[in-house]
Amino acid sequence: MSDATVTELDPAERLRLIRETVEAARPGIQRDGGDLELVDVQGDRVFLRLSGKCTTCSLAGQTLGGVRRLLMAKLNEPVRVVPAPLD
Repeated sequence: MSDATVTELDPAERLRLIRETVEAARPGIQRDGGDLELVDVQGDRVFLRLSGKCTTCSLAGQTLGGVRRLLMAKLNEPVRVVPAPLD
């Protein structure tokens, strides 16, 4: 019998994967007139700022949920996506 263990990502690799995932999601959001920016990562919370048309879109929550699902698939761990306020 073999014990399957989950390997944790080191912090630098985890941040790199988060950045890559957010950047990969941006073109689709930009095509709709919005944009997405990674603001901060604190533990399991990923702070994202939506801008452009996303700020008034009723589907912005679904956009953040979609990014959350992408992040969870890439990281193989639960994350919370938190909207960051505009500056």
